[in-house]
Amino acid sequence: MHDDQFDALVDDATHAVNNLIPDRLLDGLGDSGRSNLLFQINDVLTPILREVVDTAGDDSDNPTRASTIAGLLSELLETHAAKCDDGGAREEDRPPHVISEVHGTSANIDSIASCDIETGTQIYLVLDDGAAFRIAVEAVA
Repeated sequence: MHDDQFDALVDDATHAVNNLIPDRLLDGLGDSGRSNLLFQINDVLTPILREVVDTAGDDSDNPTRASTIAGLLSELLETHAAKCDDGGAREEDRPPHVISEVHGTSANIDSIASCDIETGTQIYLVLDDGAAFRIAVEAVA
């Protein structure tokens, strides 16, 4: 793994951990507090991930991994949420991130994170109505 790839891995992991923390807890930190928290998470994850990468060896010949697909799905959810947040001139005009007309419910995404497990990758999705979901992404071939 090249240094740029490793740096990207650490950055992605840092933001995934940060995304597990509900916004209501982060709001009290302010900009400098949030930035400091990101640096602290990054500093803790760097040696852990370095050891994992060093023991795993080179995987450049492997096909697309479940973690890559989970990252894609997370980015799609984040992009969708951002588009909803940008819609409408006023906050009350903006559509919720998740709407179920059948069940008469709606909510906004509070946090998204993912982690690798033995069988693939799991995406954790927490909504502002208190609902939480675990989405499993597993390779089948």
